[in-house]
Amino acid sequence: MEIVYVYVKKRSEFGKQCNFSDHQAELNIDIPPSPELAKQFVERNPVDTGIQCSVSMSEHEANTERFEMETRGVNHVEGGWPKDVNPLELEQTIRFRKKVEKDENYINTIMQLGSRSPGYQADSHTPVLAPGWQQEAGRGIFVLGFSAGPRGHEQ
Repeated sequence: MEIVYVYVKKRSEFGKQCNFSDHQAELNIDIPPSPELAKQFVERNPVDTGIQCSVSMSEHEANTERFEMETRGVNHVEGGWPKDVNPLELEQTIRFRKKVEKDENYINTIMQLGSRSPGYQADSHTPVLAPGWQQEAGRGIFVLGFSAGPRGHEQ
């Protein structure tokens, strides 16, 4: 089993470049030992001491798998029409609405949304829209109408 650690860092994050050179050692100052201080010296055996003169720092980075993300927006001019219906053409929208309004699931859903339980309506003081189907005279078309009444009752 091979243990590998790859340290990835940009060149700009290294800081200023160090220029080292090799030259002879030079003596800057020479202080002779003091005999008074040597008399006060006590040898301790054994002694184990660690000294760190720099600031403690650590760095941690995790390389994860790339995740491609995409952001999309939708501009709704009118409704949420299917792709084959152009909302700008009135004839197509009327044809699609008639097709959906004839669907039994649509009728049941609208009736369920309009009716509420009696216990819930008794607590409410706001008007609720109540659905009602009416047949237009001589045309064979049913029109879904909503009327606002107190606590869901039609007026």
